[in-house]
Amino acid sequence: MAITFTTKASGDVTMLDAHARQVLDLIGKDFGTRGVITAAEASAAAAKLRSAGAASGAQGKMNPDQEKEAEASGADVVPLHTRVQPFVEMLDAAAKGGKDILWGV
Repeated sequence: MAITFTTKASGDVTMLDAHARQVLDLIGKDFGTRGVITAAEASAAAAKLRSAGAASGAQGKMNPDQEKEAEASGADVVPLHTRVQPFVEMLDAAAKGGKDILWGV
């Protein structure tokens, strides 16, 4: 399944449930069928995701052989900092525009 995050400040961002759960856990929000990140919470949430993304990027990139092995085993090969970037941009726009981010509505 997928979760679509919406805000009037930017376009929608859609993520698979597992990825949405990871992102929401990182910013301290409960994963549920419905939820909200208020405009007031958006800047702090973006900072948390940037920090987590930078930490994951510090672990280094996989070489092509490692990527092939990970793909063959079904492991996730998209690094966190890459996966969260569209959501961070949404959070920044929501904070700047004073608009909440909603999902499940």
